[in-house]
Amino acid sequence: MRYHSAPSVSRVHARFRRIRSGLASLLFAAGLMLVSQSATAETPAEWAKQNLDELVTLYRHFHSHPELSFHEQETARRFAEELKQVGFDVTTQVGGTGVVALLKNGPGQTLMLRTDLDALPVAEQTGLAYASQVTVKNDSGVEVGVMHACGHDVHITNLIAVGRFMASHRDQWKGTLMLIGQPAEERGAGAKAMLEDGLFEKFPKPDFAIALHVSSDMAAGNVGVRAGYSLANVDSVDITVHGKGGHGGARHNG
Repeated sequence: MRYHSAPSVSRVHARFRRIRSGLASLLFAAGLMLVSQSATAETPAEWAKQNLDELVTLYRHFHSHPELSFHEQETARRFAEELKQVGFDVTTQVGGTGVVALLKNGPGQTLMLRTDLDALPVAEQTGLAYASQVTVKNDSGVEVGVMHACGHDVHITNLIAVGRFMASHRDQWKGTLMLIGQPAEERGAGAKAMLEDGLFEKFPKPDFAIALHVSSDMAAGNVGVRAGYSLANVDSVDITVHGKGGHGGARHNG
């Protein structure tokens, strides 16, 4: 989705409230690997609730430090560092700024979870305390504002949270957890770049792969699914208008 106007404060707050929903969904997905859980063991939902404040702080960091497609150096660095700290074997610069993090925990299947890393060329006008103030020159040399207007900051936070949970509960699961930080999702090029860089030759090919996306048209706490392909394609149309230029206040003369 491409936003060409600054999202409202209510839209950002709604996305902010979905951190817990998205986190719960990803923890449920990671639960495919859980093989044992006693009645007294901490559940993913309990862990998420206890750690939510720290995760919200992390979310605000990513929200206020957005980077454009294929320029996600600091986002990728922080994502990689967070996972290294809890024991993942992390490889950076896969397909440019992509990150691959592996947590091997004995024999079993490989589950891949993926987040996008990039933000959009949108100037944030929400007025939030943690609003993005970032402006950069894009690849065409035009100065633009930068904002996580599509929820990738939520996705990154969720994946780090799943990594922390799974790393601290290794007694409950077996297999390999593979976390992917994908660059340039907004341009539809980052996944291709990682594949061309040998993603599934250099690293395990997963038995299962899951990627989630927040949705502003669904209430928090709900998860939308469908059979077959979903949100798997993007088309772009460029239109060139030939004519006489004019002033915005006298468009009929143009």
